[in-house]
Amino acid sequence: MPQHHTEAEPSNLNLSSILVAVFKRKRTILFSTAAGAIAAAAVYLLWPHSYESDAALLVRYVLDRSAVDPETIGAGAVGSGATKTNDTFINAEVSILTSWDLAVQVAEALGPKRVLPEAKGNPSTIAAAGAIFSGLKVVSTKNSNVIQVSYTNSRPEVATLVLNELVNRYFTKHLEVHRSAGAFDFVSQQTDQVRSRLNQTEDALKALKAKAGILDLKESTLGLTAQASKMEDQIRAEEGDLAEQRARVKLMEGAGLPSPPQAGRAVEPAATPAASASPGVTAAPSPVAQPTHEQIQEYQGLTARLTELRKSEVGLLSKYSDASSLVKSVRAQIADLENEKRKSETKFPSLATLGSPQSDLGNERAKLAGFEAKTEILKSQVGSIREQIKKLADTTPQIANLERSKELEEANYKYFEGSLEKARVDEALDPSKMPNISAVQRASPPSLVTKLRDRVALGLGFGGLAIGLGIALLWDLLLNRTVKRRSELELQLHTPVIMSIPYAGVNGRFRLPWKKGNRNGNAEPAAIAPWDSGHFIRPYAEAIRDRLGLYFELHGVTHKPKLVGFTGFSKGAGASSLAAGVAAALSETGDGKVLLVDVNASNGEVHPFFEGRPAASLASAIEPKSSLSSAADNLYLATVNQPQAKPAQLGLKKFFAMVPNLKASDFDYIIFDMPPLTQTSPSVGLAALMDKVVVIVEAERDSRDNVKRGYRELVAARSDVAVVLNKTRSYGPNWLQEGS
Repeated sequence: MPQHHTEAEPSNLNLSSILVAVFKRKRTILFSTAAGAIAAAAVYLLWPHSYESDAALLVRYVLDRSAVDPETIGAGAVGSGATKTNDTFINAEVSILTSWDLAVQVAEALGPKRVLPEAKGNPSTIAAAGAIFSGLKVVSTKNSNVIQVSYTNSRPEVATLVLNELVNRYFTKHLEVHRSAGAFDFVSQQTDQVRSRLNQTEDALKALKAKAGILDLKESTLGLTAQASKMEDQIRAEEGDLAEQRARVKLMEGAGLPSPPQAGRAVEPAATPAASASPGVTAAPSPVAQPTHEQIQEYQGLTARLTELRKSEVGLLSKYSDASSLVKSVRAQIADLENEKRKSETKFPSLATLGSPQSDLGNERAKLAGFEAKTEILKSQVGSIREQIKKLADTTPQIANLERSKELEEANYKYFEGSLEKARVDEALDPSKMPNISAVQRASPPSLVTKLRDRVALGLGFGGLAIGLGIALLWDLLLNRTVKRRSELELQLHTPVIMSIPYAGVNGRFRLPWKKGNRNGNAEPAAIAPWDSGHFIRPYAEAIRDRLGLYFELHGVTHKPKLVGFTGFSKGAGASSLAAGVAAALSETGDGKVLLVDVNASNGEVHPFFEGRPAASLASAIEPKSSLSSAADNLYLATVNQPQAKPAQLGLKKFFAMVPNLKASDFDYIIFDMPPLTQTSPSVGLAALMDKVVVIVEAERDSRDNVKRGYRELVAARSDVAVVLNKTRSYGPNWLQEGS
């Protein structure tokens, strides 16, 4: 089964709708505004007079001078960095000012009769205190040290008198709350005890630091840590140099160099050939040739060049191969220099000991021993520093604990020292000389209080206007569900309204000629027939006629007769009048005859017709050979039932049987005045047979829901449906009604 989705009803709440509702209910709004204005005037004139006296108190600071309560210790004064906020202390002072005890003290001091001069007899203190309490008003502004105090009374002299006494009594009450007896002795004793504990803590801390060999725990710890870190970096550097030196010595020893000659040991000359040839003969040693100084320098330069060439060879081999010409050239030079070196060593054997690695190996071993000694010393120093750090770490918790105790005791000592000084001052002060609270303004002369009266009067004046607007908007925009404007109807049905006909009043209402009487037979005042040229409906009927002709022309409807149905959603909506007017307008075109059929007739009586001529039945009207009397030129009238028929509406089955005769008739248009759209009405079924259906919506009478539901039923039966909004009212200026 297909699912039907409920479409949300579009909102017609806009400025134009609001203005229309205001103009429509202008009488209600004016009446409500007038009532509010009268009430405001009554309040303004009859409101009882009251007088007010004002005072202002400046709270510089609030000090709880009771050292017995541990919560007050360390609280300090307002604005001194204490944990309690300024508002907390101000609120405490406000509580004192508004306390019942203070009101009773003021009533006792002044006397109940002076507080309540208009009271009969002798009023009680409780009654006077109640009057003071009810008329007192205390206001404190956030983040401000000023407290505003006011007292209101019907007698101006009483207002000033009570407020002056209340301010004076407040100073005494403040001291009673914040100061305790014996505060000076208690604070003095506490100060001595805290000073003694502070001295003991300082002595213990000094002795512990002397034992640890430090002046400041933090600086000593940082210094030792930095020193140990620096020396460990030096050890790592020295160990790197030591490893490098060991590797160098090991490399030189691995080269197979002989140990250097020991001191005092002579070098034996080589044996001569003669001596070796004759082992039995002891030959005398031959003298060894010694090189000159120039020869020694030449030999050393040769050795240095040979070393440089070997380094160059190593560098070239890292870049080039053995077959490179550069490598071969360097090797050739090395070979030449080695030959010259061997020749010099052969000629002078003592040169072999010059520039040999023997002397270099000794130097390197000496350097190695120096690196080892330095490393050991550094390690020993680092060990000593680590011992100091360990010793300091063992005493750190004790030192830190003592330092924390010292800081806390110093803070307590400063507080008690300040409290002791304040206690000395407070003992010498009386309540009238309090330095922390003063009166910025004493009780002012009484002034007439009009703020509340003016607010109430203003509220009533504007309240009447607001109530009138609220009623108008609530009724017309929310509670009233009828269709009122053209734009509202178009927004709801999503289709244009072809015409909006204004309301013509009682005299403009019209009926068909046979409907001039009521059921009781009483004649109503004569009305103008809709086809009369003087009827107000004619201009609108002619406009609908033109639009129907254009519609049939554009859609190619050329057959005759063309069936047009008119219906509404309620009786008196104007469907009958508009159907008659359109029929008369169509008959005047001269294209053919027009038949107006009244489908609303519920019985078969012969109705009186215009100028006394009867209306024919539909069956006889569509007979080809029948002769009819016209109501006007080319306009004929008919009813749906035969004479003497029982009351019944036209059935669809009966109407279907007449359809062939209808189409064979010689009428150009047949206009049907159909019954209103109800659950039992045949209009929906009849609409399916029409070439065009015009549905009439009566403004401010037909419900939106009924209009929406009936329109959908008509569209479902016949898509060619036009909408006319009838009897629209105009409540505002013309510019507001345009297009609505």
